[in-house]
Amino acid sequence: MSDNWIALVPVDPHFIPSPGRQTIARNRLDEIAPDADQIEIIVSESVRFFDCGANFPKILCPSCGKEIALDWWSERMDDDYQDGFKLDRYCTPCCNSASPLHELIYDWPQAFGCFALDVMNPRIGTLENEHRRELEEILETKLVVVYQHI
Repeated sequence: MSDNWIALVPVDPHFIPSPGRQTIARNRLDEIAPDADQIEIIVSESVRFFDCGANFPKILCPSCGKEIALDWWSERMDDDYQDGFKLDRYCTPCCNSASPLHELIYDWPQAFGCFALDVMNPRIGTLENEHRRELEEILETKLVVVYQHI
């Protein structure tokens, strides 16, 4: 059996909303996805990676748009991780532009962050843009929506 998650992660990897706003957003998400198996608030001191699981087809360079080899990306992920991601800048192999891992273009979206709202088996398909914008207002930040399938 497979499972699906929707993770809502701030665009700024270090941003953590206030506890009161986290609770309001979690409660609103419970109204949006009332049949979800679980809705969790994730807060950590270090930056985590929120991946899309089996939905992970490719990564593109933000400067030139060329596809980046998964081997190169995997090595940079290993280099960057030390009790959390540092998000250092790395020169891309295609055009030698310096980018941190969170600024690469992930096709399907993936994110790095210290905070996320994580919904297991939400049973809503994709999150409507109206709901994403509403949650962004509540949390006072732009969000990356990560759809994970395992």
